[in-house]
Order: sequence, then structure tokens, then C-alpha cells
Amino acid sequence: MKITKKENILITSLYLFNRFGFVSVRFQHIADEVGMSIGNLAYHFKTKEEIIEKLYEELAQEQKQLLADLSMIPLFININHHVENTFQLQKKYSFFYTDSLELIRAYPAIKKKYRKQVEWQTMQLELLVKFNIARGALFEPNLPDSSLLLANRYILFLENWMNFERLKGTEIAEINVQLFKNDIWGLLSPYFTSTGKNEFQQLNSLPFDNWG
Repeated sequence: MKITKKENILITSLYLFNRFGFVSVRFQHIADEVGMSIGNLAYHFKTKEEIIEKLYEELAQEQKQLLADLSMIPLFININHHVENTFQLQKKYSFFYTDSLELIRAYPAIKKKYRKQVEWQTMQLELLVKFNIARGALFEPNLPDSSLLLANRYILFLENWMNFERLKGTEIAEINVQLFKNDIWGLLSPYFTSTGKNEFQQLNSLPFDNWG
């Protein structure tokens, strides 16, 4: 299936942003890489901000779909799939996850959308936590902790994990899905009931004490 010029601009821009960082990529760079004049590029997207905003909208939509799929049956195996798919999404849009703070500072429109997206994700993840508490896989967090605070920490990990790994000096080649899964499950494991431990053992085919 042939892609449109607009789709090609977005694919090319995403490649450039991921490789060089959104700050370093100018509108002219995108036009040169796509092979069109600035005027032709501006016909489709008036500014670099419009391109970044469109890419964020696509990212947000993919996040919503992944979380909507998980919300239908939020068992441990489905949580694991969601974590794996989220890692692939972070690789696809790595520029956003490594430069998210700079992006929302630079572009107020994206900041507003990002805030709403995080609020929605947190609400969905709190429901996930409560579902697993209700079915006996997780313990109810003790005060001053709560299911909402656990959901907040979960979304914090999801949104900032890749950036934190880069800040630690981890090379891109060393960043892999198993590291990501270890950190996410490590956040949840202190809340495992015996049912949760058994389910996790079955998921990983490893003794719980040797997990990680």
C-alpha cells in the first residue's frame, strides 16, 4: 500500500527526531530528507510543532489502544503483554520518551494533551490495580500508600523509564525489554499475594525467589 506524502513526512520526521533529537532537527532538515521544498512541506504541515503534535497524537492513540486492550482482561499475562508492547512503543517514539520534559515545556498544546493523557492512563491503571486486589492477586496497599498512589508510580515508571536509563548512561544497545519488565514487575511484586506469586511463577516459569 502506497503511503501518502503526509505519512511520509511523519515517518521521516520521526526517524530524524529519534536519531538527532527534536531540538536539533529543523524544518529545512525535514524538507531535505523528504525531498521537497520548504513551501511544499509547509503545505502539509505549517511548522515543526505541527509535525510533533501530530506524532504525539498518534503515540497517544496507540497508548490508548494498548491500555484499552489490557483493561478488558487485566490478568498478569495481559499486563506482561502490555509492558512488552509499551516498550516497543517507546522504541518507536524514543525522542518523546527521552525529551518529554523539553517537549512539553516548548509546546503548550502538547503539554495540555499530555496532561490529559496521563490523567486518563492513571485512572485506567488504578482500575487495573483495584481489579487485581479484588481477585486476590494483589494486597491492598497500606496507608499512607493507596491504589491511586501505586497507579501513579506505575505510570511514572512507564513514562520515564527510558529517559532514566539514558540519564544513567545505559547505551541504547543495552536497553531491552527484559530490563523494562524487571523494573515494572519489581514495582508490583511487593504487593503479590500467594495467588499473585503463583500466577507470576506460571507466567515466567521460574521460582518466585529466583525471579529478576
